[in-house]
Order: sequence, then C-alpha cells, then structure tokens
Amino acid sequence: MAHDLFSNIMQKDAPTTSEWEAEAACRQIAALCPPLDAEHVPLSQALGRRLRETVRATEDLPPFDRSAMDGYAIRHNDPATRFTVVDRLRAGDWRPRPLQPGQAVAIATGAALPDTGLQVVPRELVREEGDTIELLERPRDDHIRHRGDDARAGDVLVPEGTLLQPGTLALLASLGHARPRVTRRPVVWHLVTGNELVPPEQSPGPGQIRDSNSLLVRTFLEARGIPPAQWRLPEDETAMRELLQPLGTGTVAVDLLLVSGGASVGPHDFTRRILEECGYEIVISRVRARPGRPLIVARRGSSLAFGLPGNPLAHFVCLHLYVNSALRAWDGAPHSTPAWFTGRLAHGLHTEPGRYPTFWPARWTFDAEGRAEVQPLRWQSSGDLTPLATANALLRLPARPAASAAGSPVSFLPLHLEP
Repeated sequence: MAHDLFSNIMQKDAPTTSEWEAEAACRQIAALCPPLDAEHVPLSQALGRRLRETVRATEDLPPFDRSAMDGYAIRHNDPATRFTVVDRLRAGDWRPRPLQPGQAVAIATGAALPDTGLQVVPRELVREEGDTIELLERPRDDHIRHRGDDARAGDVLVPEGTLLQPGTLALLASLGHARPRVTRRPVVWHLVTGNELVPPEQSPGPGQIRDSNSLLVRTFLEARGIPPAQWRLPEDETAMRELLQPLGTGTVAVDLLLVSGGASVGPHDFTRRILEECGYEIVISRVRARPGRPLIVARRGSSLAFGLPGNPLAHFVCLHLYVNSALRAWDGAPHSTPAWFTGRLAHGLHTEPGRYPTFWPARWTFDAEGRAEVQPLRWQSSGDLTPLATANALLRLPARPAASAAGSPVSFLPLHLEP
C-alpha cells in the first residue's frame, strides 16, 4: 500500500546560487582534509586506526616445523608398525634429536618437530601400550605445519592503509610489531548553543527541551575512537566568542570545530560571524538537501569548522554525510565520501513535489533471498528524533515527484555494515 504520510517533509523553496549539491559538498569537504600526521601507538590503542606503514614478515612463518595434531612423530619412510616412544614434547619445548627406525616422539599440537623428514600420526590412529605404540592406520598427510607455510621473510602481511581490526592486531602481536604507525586522531571541539536546552537528567521547564545533540555528537565521534571536548553554551554571542578566542589567536590547535545551532540566518544565528572573526573562511553555507540545508563549512589553515543546524535529525544526517567525509579523509581512507548502495524498497512510498533531494532515515536488512531491503521510517520534521530509534541507513530520494512501489530499486547509505 502506498504511503502518503511523509508529504509534509518535501520543501518547495527555490535554491540559491550559493547552494551546493550534497555529493559535491562531500567531495569538497574531503578535498580540504588531507591525511593527518602519523604516530606510533601501543597495540591496545590501535583498534580502528588506519595503518600508515607496510608491515612485512621479519622471518618465516611459522619459524619452525611444528605439529598440527596431538599424536606421535615418526620417520616418514619408516615401514614399522610398532614404535618405542623416546620423548614427549609439549608446545614450547625445544629438544632436537634424530629419530631412528622404530622410534617415535609423543608430540602436542604446536610443538616443534625434533627432526626433519617426519610425519605426525594422530593419536586416534594408534594403540598405546605404555612407551610403545602400534599403528592402526598410516595417514596420507604428514600433519605438520612446515616452516614458511604461512609466509616467507619479507612478504607483505599488512599493507599500508589497512584499518586495524581485532584479527589484524592479533597478527601484529604475533609478529612483535607492538607499536604500529597509524594516523593520529583529530582534536575535536563541540559546542551546543541554545537557551532552551537542559541536560538529559533535568526536567525541562516551560519552553525548554532536553539536549540530545551533545550525546548524538559524542557517541558518533567515540564510535570512531575520537573523544571530543564539549561545552553547552547559552544563546550568547559573547560567551561563544570568549570560548573560541584561543582558536583565533592560534594558542590552541583544534582540527575540527562543531557548533550545534546558529547555522541559519536568523537574528540570533551568529555562528558564521564568529567563525569569520576567528579567521575561518566560509566554504559552504547551504546544501541542496533536506534535512540539514543551512550547513556551514569553514576552514582555517588545516582546521575545519562545521555550523550544524540545531534540529537533531538534521544533525544525524550532517554527521553521517559531511562530517564523516572529513573524518575519513583525515584518516586516509581510500574512499572518504559516502558509498551508496542499491537496495529494494520494503513498501510503497509516495512523496510530494520538492526542489531538494531528501536523505530519509531508514532501516535496511536482508530479505529471504539475501538482497538488501530498505524500509523508510516515518518522520515529521528535522526535529523528529523518533525514527532514530531503529534507523541504520539513509535513503536517498531525488528532488522530484516520486511514487515507488514495493520492490523498486533505491539508493541507500548503510550506517552499519550489519543490519
């Protein structure tokens, strides 16, 4: 059944010459953010960091022949069926010795082989009688992990640009590469402005609302390993000017400044003016998209500032499209701008004519055939937080009348790789 309950969202304002298409804005933002400097960090702090060096094997892996099974090592060409056990080796033991015909060594998984030219007979293929074993069956495989099977000295194991995940870190640990060289994290300041805002734990008075943007921004950044410095300010131009004064004088180095609220052109919207006073050059002041049209992007040297529209759903969209493009470019990601996927519409969707593309909160999952299915979520305005309870994607709708039936192809940005 077609859904027409979203028609109040599409706007009909005429675009101005200063407006940027959303994708062009993302590309411009990424171009302003070359990769940040690199630093060496302990492995315990490297999760999710971008590697800025190539890691090679410093020795053959494994560095010695070792048993792949719990069993008994015997000479590969020994025709005997009964063997005398002359030693017992556990992982970590190192007792090289030549094996004579009719001799065997009990060996644990991972233990170093005592000699060359051996094979390991799994324990379940022998009958044990004290220090004597009898082969019930001779295996075809040698059940040995040979030196250099995994990699040879000098082989590239982790290429530069790799995002360090748990498995990557485990490999680096096994190599003794304890302080990888990675992209440093950006220094981020976040200011929330508004006389109407109170902390989440406080009951709002008449005309007040609880501040959700501080937590939205903090968790968005911390999910990327970036702990921001945050302030909640009244709607006071002097207070913001005093706080940002160290940025203007250069006494404090901040890579990214986020200002929530004050990005529009009303009498109390002073973000643009103060950024310019601090030496920032305005690059973008509007984008041709909803929500989040009055977006300010400014630069000062190598640092960047965003004036984000105060409504939380607009915040959500701007963070995942524009701010994330900056963060990924600074990190050195191979593709910093949003990567759009094609899915199928879960149910019918009808929108009214509008001049602006819309980034619609949505939920994606897999259907029974393993194809991406996208469900548009109901929302009333850019101040509506309710769809964010389950949103894990943004659905990209073009700036034209559209009535799409269930199953129609749609473009979406997954915010999580798993639905």
